[in-house]
Amino acid sequence: MSCFLTAICFSTALSASEDTGGLWVSTSQIETGLQMLLVVDPETKVLAVYHIETSNGKVSLRSTRALGYDLQIENFNATDPKPSSIKKMLRIDLVPKPQINQIEIIPQSPIETRKIQPNP
Repeated sequence: MSCFLTAICFSTALSASEDTGGLWVSTSQIETGLQMLLVVDPETKVLAVYHIETSNGKVSLRSTRALGYDLQIENFNATDPKPSSIKKMLRIDLVPKPQINQIEIIPQSPIETRKIQPNP
């Protein structure tokens, strides 16, 4: 029976619905005869990772993790351009650009004039 349920439950990825009790569920084949099942509880923000042996339906819990703090990190393992750099680039675009056809008149600066005396 567990193999039958495994085949049904893990043949497709499911999202939060009545069938999963509000949990987000996803599976993927990670090697021959082994599937990985990810379960996320969006209410508690906890992730669980399971491995399932498809030959016998054996399920083993591999890892759990609270995601609350993880989701507050902006640049962990990020490569350039980092999100903060992109954010700055977007802010620059919000600054009004100067008009190209605008002429700015700069007042003349006082120039000191001296008479040059030739050497005797």
